Amino acid sequence: MNIPLGSRSSSTRVMGNKARLLDQAAARRLPVPPGVIIPADFIEAGLRQGWLAEGEGQITCRDPVALAQALRLPVFNGAVAVRSAFSAEDRADQSMAGFFVTRLHVDPHDPAALSEALCAVWSSAARQPGAFRRDVLIMQMVPAQVAGVAFTEREYADDWVNYTAGTGDQLVSGQVSGEMLELPKLWRFETPNADASWPRRLQMLLREVRRVFGQADWDIEWADDGERCYLLQVRPITRPTRRNEVYTIANHKEILPELPSTLMTDVIDQCAAGLFDYYRQLDASLPARRPFIAVFAGRPYINLSLMAEMMRTFGLPTRLVTDNIGGQIDRPFGLNPARMLVKIMQLTLPRFALAQLLSVQSARLARRRMLARTEQPGATFADLATTLGWLYTALVTEMFSLTAAIGPMTLLLRQFGTLNEHNARQQTISTRIYADLDPLRRYVAAHPTVQAEVAAGRIPDDPGFQQLWSAYLERYGHRGIYESDISRPRYHEEPAPLLAALLHPSHPRALPLRSLKGWLTLPLWFQASRTIQAREQWRHDCMIGFDRVRRALRQRAMDWVEKGILPNVDALFDLTAAELAQLDAGWRPESAFWLGRKAEIERLRGYQLPDLLRRMDDLEVYRAGAAATYEARLHGLSLTAGEAEGCAWVLAEPALALPPGFTRETTILVARSVDAGWIPTFGLVRGVVVETGGDLSHGSIILREIGLPAVTNVHGVTRAFQTGDAIRLRAGSGSVERVAEPVVSC
Repeated sequence: MNIPLGSRSSSTRVMGNKARLLDQAAARRLPVPPGVIIPADFIEAGLRQGWLAEGEGQITCRDPVALAQALRLPVFNGAVAVRSAFSAEDRADQSMAGFFVTRLHVDPHDPAALSEALCAVWSSAARQPGAFRRDVLIMQMVPAQVAGVAFTEREYADDWVNYTAGTGDQLVSGQVSGEMLELPKLWRFETPNADASWPRRLQMLLREVRRVFGQADWDIEWADDGERCYLLQVRPITRPTRRNEVYTIANHKEILPELPSTLMTDVIDQCAAGLFDYYRQLDASLPARRPFIAVFAGRPYINLSLMAEMMRTFGLPTRLVTDNIGGQIDRPFGLNPARMLVKIMQLTLPRFALAQLLSVQSARLARRRMLARTEQPGATFADLATTLGWLYTALVTEMFSLTAAIGPMTLLLRQFGTLNEHNARQQTISTRIYADLDPLRRYVAAHPTVQAEVAAGRIPDDPGFQQLWSAYLERYGHRGIYESDISRPRYHEEPAPLLAALLHPSHPRALPLRSLKGWLTLPLWFQASRTIQAREQWRHDCMIGFDRVRRALRQRAMDWVEKGILPNVDALFDLTAAELAQLDAGWRPESAFWLGRKAEIERLRGYQLPDLLRRMDDLEVYRAGAAATYEARLHGLSLTAGEAEGCAWVLAEPALALPPGFTRETTILVARSVDAGWIPTFGLVRGVVVETGGDLSHGSIILREIGLPAVTNVHGVTRAFQTGDAIRLRAGSGSVERVAEPVVSC
């Protein structure tokens, strides 16, 4: 009494999910080992005939020979596995994997061994409460050289494989840990490389499982005998894997301080799902549950693995992500024309391309919405926090669209070798923050009394200066250093960086002659340039909204300070959005709360996190003072040509004056990351080395436009060098190195 696997009987009979899925797999010609299903009603027949006996939940065999004859098993080529296939197993909500007995290497021609194995499996049902069917699988053993478990999940572009030599029973039982492997998913029309190794065969098997059972989440047991990879079991994944994804500080490092405020980090974290929804609107097959942002020791990081896998889904090079936002991934992938064609036919890429082509117009419409929304940002702390979250989401999603539009064109221009040539000829609004100080610089230089006031850090009352100053602040006063953190003051609040910049002449801009390639690539640059301009303008405009929200938050906080609820105005930035809402509801934090919050912030400040993290990294190794070794020569991404040699000036934030003894001609800035807030500091140095930044980051665009020798994405450079080290910067090759005998004195 048995049901052959592949007979399609699962469509007409009641049976457990494990047996049903294997029957379907065999019927669809997946490589399932020969086997049969012994239905649960065989037990009742055996009890009636007297072959079997049951007592206290245990089933025993009185007549193994009669039982074996009644099974009518096919001829197996060697030993078999006797496995539970109970209806309680492999459900969508609960797998119960490992709850019941499996017997391996059973001799099907030995009635005693066969009956003992069957009774052990049947009896294991007594360990679990409730009534359920006790179907059993008898399958031919695979002489496995390698075996294991694979998870294929909709949320990931790679299948996650745990494997070991020989059969996989010790692996699935937890006796051995095995090895881990990530296998790129094959689409239906894709085949692996010519390599005939087991990972390639497993890729093909997993592709076929998805073809037969659909693009869902499947847990698959498999075994490979050196020639073929067999499917031993397939069941739904009831809980998603928690993979060790790569996260990057990326753009956050150039727009946020080293430790952002509690409020800003909380708002960004809450916005994470909405940020990635921009892409899901273009392609609903993209992941819906994976976090786009994760917070590590108080710092928001971007899920680089998720962004890179999105590029793979579209058939685009992962370099479009890593070059744009910085960071690196373990396995870069190039162009995949077949996937691109599929996405074109699905209208995903046309919609994506249309969004890029219309990104400039979209940013203009978004500007109107943003200005209207922030004109009256809110009457309560909760309202203001909601507006801030909406504003941050609007800022980032429009930036996504504009950055995506820039990426392919700048990649081509870089390949042609004309990107720097074109960049040197343009000025964005971010660069004009610096350039538009020139009228004030000239006025200060021509009026010694005014110059003395500025040098003392005071805003002169001189009418001529005031007129120029007011006009400048009208346009740029809402900008600031690390301005994407709502806690940071704007230039109209703290003008010291601007005053310091007035005492230093601007860098002269030497426009290079256009090369033949430059002329030929002008059409590409035209589209890239207008999008770059729009992106920087959008950021500039959004900071108007940030300034409005900041003013409203601080104004409301003043009332709370007067009531004794807040110790000072800026204390509100040490609260989360939920805690701000509690203030509206009447919460009165005690002094112990503020002391504890301050201590927590100081504790977080003690971490020196790298630019790239994996989700499961031990953050304690990044505590301040942890020992580390560095190379004397580091490499990054070239932003401009030119060389410079001098003294390293290592900064975490912009500074307004050089260290004693340093000169502009012999100082090389080494910074964590840079943005428009660093422009006054750029005026003090000969070259710039940036630890993290992409080809399209704001700071990189500004540095190319200014024309300083500069490199970015130099991992670990702020820990490798100290202020005063003699270093040599070769911007053209993207390298920086320590110099034993400097040409200039540090």
